[in-house]
Amino acid sequence: MCNLGVLSVLNWSLRLMATIHSLQETGSISGSLRMDIFTQILLAIFQGEFPPGARLKVQHVAAQFGVSSTPVREAFVELVGLGVIEMVPNRGATVSPFGVKEVREIYHIRRLLEVEAVRCACDCADLKPLQQIQQDTIALQSAYRDKDWGIRCLELDRLTHQAIEEASGVKRLATEINRYNRLVHMMRLLLRHQDKYLDPVLSEHLTFFEPLLRRDKEAAGQKMALHIDATCERVVEGIFSSDRAEN
Repeated sequence: MCNLGVLSVLNWSLRLMATIHSLQETGSISGSLRMDIFTQILLAIFQGEFPPGARLKVQHVAAQFGVSSTPVREAFVELVGLGVIEMVPNRGATVSPFGVKEVREIYHIRRLLEVEAVRCACDCADLKPLQQIQQDTIALQSAYRDKDWGIRCLELDRLTHQAIEEASGVKRLATEINRYNRLVHMMRLLLRHQDKYLDPVLSEHLTFFEPLLRRDKEAAGQKMALHIDATCERVVEGIFSSDRAEN
């Protein structure tokens, strides 16, 4: 794992609070106690507070976060479903490894889901919302880079993928994408100097918008795959130092 200094931990904690608040306001995650505990455990795992192989006892985690055991058990179920922790007979919950290999596995699944979503979106009867997001993306590229520019980029990124999920018309597909997006949002909090990655994201979005809006499924799927793969490598670079990267 990357080393975390006191200032870095404080900075990431503030970003976590802002991200959770933003996601709750936009409906990306529930404001329930279960989801709050899920988020806190997930970030603690990603930051190395709960290292791979560590046993997580419901009572201990509940005491640490000052809650009852019920939301912790519910959060464990969600984390098991995402492969972040596993239930081992006679040992309870243990933390699964988190490294470059695991990040790439997460993005591999995300690529499969997002590619299928953009292909299905090509059949959507009304592509006007996506056309508007395309125009918003072009405008944001040339906008003045004030202190809020990065926040606007992240929000537009979320809206872009959400709009594609909705346009796909496949509810179960959108549900699975949202499950993986929870992992993606937490990994973003670990990125060092994440603002430098935002320009490529906007440019890559435009590459799949063009074939999507002309309803070219093959080309849209290929461009989405390239975007997700590139995002994966940016996350790997941003989280892990080169001398600690695992193959």
